Amino acid sequence: MSRTRILSIDGGGIKGIVPAVVLLHLEKLLQDLSNNPTSRIHDYFDLFSGASTGAIIIAGLLSPDNHNRPKYSSEEILNLYLNNGQIIFNSSLFQEIKSVSGIVNVKYDPEGLESVFEKYFGKSELKDLLKPSLIPVYDLSRGKNYFFRQQKALTSPRHNYYVKDLLRGATSALTYFPPSQISTVNDQEHRCFIDGGVFANNPALSAYAEFRYHNSKLHAKDTMMLSLGTGRKTTNLDCKVTANWGAAEWLYQGSYLTSNAVSSASDYQLNAVYGNQSNYLRLDSTFDDNQNSSMDNTDKDYLDYLISLGESIVRDKRSEINTFAEELISNSN
Repeated sequence: MSRTRILSIDGGGIKGIVPAVVLLHLEKLLQDLSNNPTSRIHDYFDLFSGASTGAIIIAGLLSPDNHNRPKYSSEEILNLYLNNGQIIFNSSLFQEIKSVSGIVNVKYDPEGLESVFEKYFGKSELKDLLKPSLIPVYDLSRGKNYFFRQQKALTSPRHNYYVKDLLRGATSALTYFPPSQISTVNDQEHRCFIDGGVFANNPALSAYAEFRYHNSKLHAKDTMMLSLGTGRKTTNLDCKVTANWGAAEWLYQGSYLTSNAVSSASDYQLNAVYGNQSNYLRLDSTFDDNQNSSMDNTDKDYLDYLISLGESIVRDKRSEINTFAEELISNSN
């Protein structure tokens, strides 16, 4: 019996460039190994999960064209970031002053972000995505976690949203963008969402739980999981230095710490579930000590650095990626 193949992508703002570079390499590798130059990432996975920026990538991979094939290649998804980063993270001088760089108000107006989602996803609906998918958000209006589920949207209009709207909710990162009040396609459900990274910045464990929910008699051995990070920043802090920190200091360092802790916990638990077997592959990279890990820096030098991080993953994990790609193909037959 073929294994269920799962792709999961972390949150991280503009750092989505890192997994996008890895996926570009993987897509080309799969095309070469399968001798099928028109194949896409979509063809080699059965369940997709993405948090925040990972949700953008997932939506790009699964958006259908007029022939019910993926509308965008991995290269086009990478270019979404490279060509639109400054539109997404575009703040006027007035907004910078008013927000004090996100301390007393949101750092960015959402119009730029929304215009990019409109351009790429238009009137596409969650139910139209090509494969089962899972996107975490936090529902402020009900005070609980929520997941946009493609499978649920197929059968229940009250769970079906426009892709551009659900992405607006999924990327409403605290202090960066305001919460998103959105409605279902039929306008019957109205909810207020923020970025699901607050509880599942690495949504791989949630994706595995979703698999088990639909396949209660199957287990980790019946799956293949590829989990992609967006680059992590080392958070080795001196206890004496942090002893007198207040909100301002922790706001900056705490975001790194929380993101790393959440992602590492999910990875640790999945390693235990999979028993360190080759059917679970986590790919991530660590930022250089002298390089800030920014979610919203769109300077060319920083974008080039993110590209180099993705390329370093491909280079350092070439053997593991090649083996995993061969298994993906063998499980597609």
